[in-house]
Amino acid sequence: MLNIPEYMNSYAHFDPIQNIEENNIEIILVQAPFDNIKVIADWARSFRHKYISDEDLLEGMEDIGENEPIDFLKEMVYPENKKFQSGDFGEILVAEYLMYTENFWVPTLFLRYSEKSNKEESTKGSDIVAIRFYQDSDHESDQDLLCIGEIKTGSTRTVRERLQAAINDSDKDSIDLLSAKRGSVGLNAVKLKIKHRERQENQDGYSYREIARFENPIERPYQIQYVAAAVVDQKQLNQNTVKKVVTKESQHVDSLRMIAFGVSEIQKLINALYSELGVSNLDNE
Repeated sequence: MLNIPEYMNSYAHFDPIQNIEENNIEIILVQAPFDNIKVIADWARSFRHKYISDEDLLEGMEDIGENEPIDFLKEMVYPENKKFQSGDFGEILVAEYLMYTENFWVPTLFLRYSEKSNKEESTKGSDIVAIRFYQDSDHESDQDLLCIGEIKTGSTRTVRERLQAAINDSDKDSIDLLSAKRGSVGLNAVKLKIKHRERQENQDGYSYREIARFENPIERPYQIQYVAAAVVDQKQLNQNTVKKVVTKESQHVDSLRMIAFGVSEIQKLINALYSELGVSNLDNE
């Protein structure tokens, strides 16, 4: 059972709206408690752990002779480009929503940011790969669910533009049951990365073998869901505008889930999560 962090109370789920094709768009607002420095600091530390553990951070600092953790993070780990900061933030925001509120296991959440070869780029592959078992991992069911997510984040373009881009780009993430003999190359890559990291602490208790269950969709069928999500500043979450997105051209229209996240003071939150708050109490953790 996962311990749900207090900062997840910042998420609020509202009734969905419908687009012009009468498909649901879920609305989720995120209101960070900036007046509660403890919660923001806990959030920032959790965010930093997606990139680097305490042990690896301290070791890396020692290796290059750096005394300040935040300086090491800025130089060696965190992206400086606001575009990539924003992109990583949005992916993590959505992934944690799926993990903590909908009981998904999200293996990409613990791989995608810690294994970048270049901090100033986006990691190739699906933004989110998440799985949920109908019963549990010991009892295979055709109701087990694989979720593949495409996330678009920003504070300048409209929510309609962001969500439409996510819908369009979700076509790149496909498990074609008719033409593929054996699942997904992307799933296999995630499985192997998890396998190679299992010597480290696995806080969620899952194994790379759980991913293997989803690699043969023909002989071991399951459900699949494609999530297209927009993460924007709450001021840009205009429900009348977002209704205008269209899905009829999507090859995943029958399994597509649309979500619009509105984050209050999004840039302020991004700045806080990438700040020195992420290394506060480092020696005491």
